[in-house]
Amino acid sequence: MSGALSELHPELVLTIAESEPLESASAAVRACAVGNGLVAERATRLQVVVEELLREAREREKVGEDGTITVSVVIDGTSLRVAIRDDRLPLTSAEARHLPSRRLLSLGFVDGLHVGYLGPEGNLATCEMRLGQGADRHIGDELVGDDEVDVPDGLEDDIVIRRMEGADVVGLIRCIYRCYGYTYPDPAFYEERHVRRLLRSGLLRSVVAETAQGEIVGHCALTLDGPADRVPEAGKMIVDPRFRGHHLAERMATLRNEVAIELGLAGVYCDCVTNHVGSQRAALQRGSVEVGLLIGAFSPSTTMAGLPNPDGGRRSLLAMYNTCAPVLGAGISLPDRLVDVVAPIAAELGLAREISTAAIAPREARSAHRVSLQAWSDGTAVLSVDRIGADLRDRLADDLEGFHGLDLAVVLLDLPAHDPSAAWAAAEAERLGFAFCSWLPEGMGSSDTLRLQLVTDRTIDFASIRCATPSGEAIRDFTIAEWDRLRHRVGA
Repeated sequence: MSGALSELHPELVLTIAESEPLESASAAVRACAVGNGLVAERATRLQVVVEELLREAREREKVGEDGTITVSVVIDGTSLRVAIRDDRLPLTSAEARHLPSRRLLSLGFVDGLHVGYLGPEGNLATCEMRLGQGADRHIGDELVGDDEVDVPDGLEDDIVIRRMEGADVVGLIRCIYRCYGYTYPDPAFYEERHVRRLLRSGLLRSVVAETAQGEIVGHCALTLDGPADRVPEAGKMIVDPRFRGHHLAERMATLRNEVAIELGLAGVYCDCVTNHVGSQRAALQRGSVEVGLLIGAFSPSTTMAGLPNPDGGRRSLLAMYNTCAPVLGAGISLPDRLVDVVAPIAAELGLAREISTAAIAPREARSAHRVSLQAWSDGTAVLSVDRIGADLRDRLADDLEGFHGLDLAVVLLDLPAHDPSAAWAAAEAERLGFAFCSWLPEGMGSSDTLRLQLVTDRTIDFASIRCATPSGEAIRDFTIAEWDRLRHRVGA
C-alpha cells in the first residue's frame, strides 16, 4: 500500500516475574499514562484496575514453570490501552464475569475492559482509557451564536481546500468549539497534543478548509483503525456555521476521497447524521451508497450550532460506503431475508457478490472474537467475530450478561460475511435479539462485514431521521422494521 502508516509500537512493555511486586508495574503504567496526557485522577483509576488485573492473573494456577506476566501499553492518539497477558490456567467466560475488575469497570474506573482466554495465546486482559478528558478549553471559547451573520456569497471562492498540517491543529480546535461548543462526541479533538499524535501516526488523514485570512473553517478526515485497515471511516466532517451552504463539505470530501485512492484503500465508509442531510449529500457526491442504519447510536447531548437538534431521544446514523479501488468478486453468506437488501447495494457499488443463504453449521467448535467498549462517549460495545464457532451464541450471551451494569445503549456485532457459516451465525445472534444494521464490503480485511445491532431499552428519535434519497429511506425503513421485529426477544 502506498503511503504506509506508521506501526503502533508500545510505549511501555514490562515482564513481571513471579517474585516481583505488582505495585511497581501498575505505578509504571500510571506514570506512562500521565506522561501521555491522561489527567492524574484518571491515571490513578487506571492504576487501580491494572493492579487488580495483575493480581487476578497471578492468583490463577500456573500451568508450567513460567509464571511471568507481560504488560504492554499502546497509545493510538485518542486512547491508551493496557494489555496484560499470562499463560496460566485458562479463564472461562463465566469466571471472567465475576472478577473484581469487572466491578471496577461498572464503577467507571476505566472506559473499556475485556478479559478472556485466547487459546494458545493464553489469557488476555485489555483495559482502555480515553485520553480526551480534561481538554485545553482555553484554546477556543468563541462559540458562534444563532444570530451570527453568514458570510456573503462569493467569499467561498477565496477558501482553499487542502491537506491538514500540524500548524492547523489549534485552528481546527477553534472550529470544533464554534460548531459544537463542548458537546463534540470525540473529546480528544479538543486537545492539541492528541490531534498531533494522530496526525503523526498516520491514523488520521485530514483535509481542512482555510480562509484567505488563515482561519480554519472546515475539516474532514479518514480515520484508520491500524496500519492494515483497508476501509477506514470517512468522517469528522465539521463546517463553521457561518460558512454552511457554500459547498465546503462537498469540496473537502472530494479531496479526502483522492487521499483514499492514493493510499490504495478498498473503500471508505461514513456514519452520517440524520437530523439533517448535508453530510449525506456530500457522501453521495463522491459516489457513496447507503448500506445501513445504526439505530440510537448518537447521543442527544451532542448539539450542532445552526442546525436542528431534536431532543426526542437517541439519534440514528445512516451508514454509507463508496469504493476507491477495484474489488475482486467474492462469495458471502447471508440470511435469506437480507438478500433483497444487500444484492441491490452490491450492484449499485459495482461489486460482484455470489450470495449463499444456506445455514451451514461451523466446523470449528470454539469462536474467536474481540470486544471493544465505547461507553465513555456513546454507550456502545462492539463485538467483532474473527472465527465463527459452534459456541457462538453461548459466547455472545456471556458477553451480554457481562455488559449488565454498564449502561450501554447499543451492542454491535460484526460477522465475517465470507465465512460459509455467517448466515447460521446471524440466525443464532437473532435469537439473542440482534437485528440487521449494515453491510460493509471488505470491512474485515479480506471479508465483507455483516453488522448486526442490539438496541437496549432507550428512547429513540425515529421521527427526526431524514434521508437524502429514496434508497436511503428504503434502508431506513427496512432496518427499523427488523429492529421492531426483534426488539422484544431480549430484555434490555
